[in-house]
Amino acid sequence: MSKDVDDPLLDHNYDGIQEYDNPLPGWWKLLFWASIVLCVPYTIYYHVMDGHSILDRFELDMKANVVSLNLTADGATILALRNDPEKLELVKGKFQTLCAACHRPDGTGMPALGPNLTDKYWKNVKSLTDIHRVLTNGVPGTAMVAQVSNLNKDELVLMSAYVASLSLNPKAGKEPEGEEVPAWPEEAQSKGSE
Repeated sequence: MSKDVDDPLLDHNYDGIQEYDNPLPGWWKLLFWASIVLCVPYTIYYHVMDGHSILDRFELDMKANVVSLNLTADGATILALRNDPEKLELVKGKFQTLCAACHRPDGTGMPALGPNLTDKYWKNVKSLTDIHRVLTNGVPGTAMVAQVSNLNKDELVLMSAYVASLSLNPKAGKEPEGEEVPAWPEEAQSKGSE
């Protein structure tokens, strides 16, 4: 049997089975070699040099979400932000990440941990600015640690407003702790000035 030059059959013959010579398509070979060539600068940039990893880009994106609002931590600002759902949405995820373990995702408190934030009873808070103080300094001797390493200046003010907003919709949860604060002093001042 004569073999033609264009015959794709190889000379192999195992138990009567012959193999075709089907080379990979050119586009496939091109992609294969391109990926090998491109992996060299990729490896150097991300593993040798200081290239941004996926986690770095995520953190940059998260920081970009909270633009600098230049908020002040006074009662009037916190009171105004408490009724701004768009701004509160900026820190809702942070509350779920940082606070929900002790206060539950809905703020109703965990036994032996964090108090119910939806009722009118507060342990370390008498005014809206006290919420900011607790977030900034923590409460010694408790699980409540300072959040200054987790939240920037504006996020601390927004988180204070978010926590204050939880009491607008009281929910059954952990038994009341502390003293009743029927209305925020800042709220009474704003109503008195109208």
